[in-house]
Amino acid sequence: MSRTSRSVPAVALLAVLAGLALTGCSDTKSGAAAVVNGDRIEISTLNNRVKEAVDARESVGARPEPGVQETHDQLSQLVEQQVTDEAAKRAKITVTATEIDDAKRQWEQGNGISLATAKAQDGVPADRVDAWVRTQLQQIKLLQAAGVPLNSQAVPAALARILNDTAKSMTITINPRYGSAWTFGDIAPTVYPWLKPDQLTTA
Repeated sequence: MSRTSRSVPAVALLAVLAGLALTGCSDTKSGAAAVVNGDRIEISTLNNRVKEAVDARESVGARPEPGVQETHDQLSQLVEQQVTDEAAKRAKITVTATEIDDAKRQWEQGNGISLATAKAQDGVPADRVDAWVRTQLQQIKLLQAAGVPLNSQAVPAALARILNDTAKSMTITINPRYGSAWTFGDIAPTVYPWLKPDQLTTA
């Protein structure tokens, strides 16, 4: 047996144990996938969101996302929603139920399909469509408050800047099992600096 074949499992096990140790000593211990300003996003909540997304896609015959990617995306969206709420609160932005209903109706009139059906293809179940619309309206109002034209190509970068700046002033801890840090639209993967390619290939 080569030295490589003996060392790879040991290094892999070290990474797993290190991940468990990091999880145990962080703010995300005891079942939290993330903690945002002290508000826990439980692993059970994340798992339920993933199942709902899978069921929603299946209900309209949409292609499922790979399990790891779905979990990653759902956690990123959960954090994004809380960061958006915080940014809206600071900007004194509110969204009413009437605005949500009007936005849904206008979208459906312009697209000829129910928003619930369209969002099911993206893994959003019917009972969460209103919450999704609310977040979109909050983000639109944040852009308007910042003076960004909604038809401008600068919208994605401007929104990212607004939410990332808000996130930097918040306490956001991601369970290392899922990643290391959140930025708009993404969660950076956990990187173990001692687990390097040369450690896996040394003969």
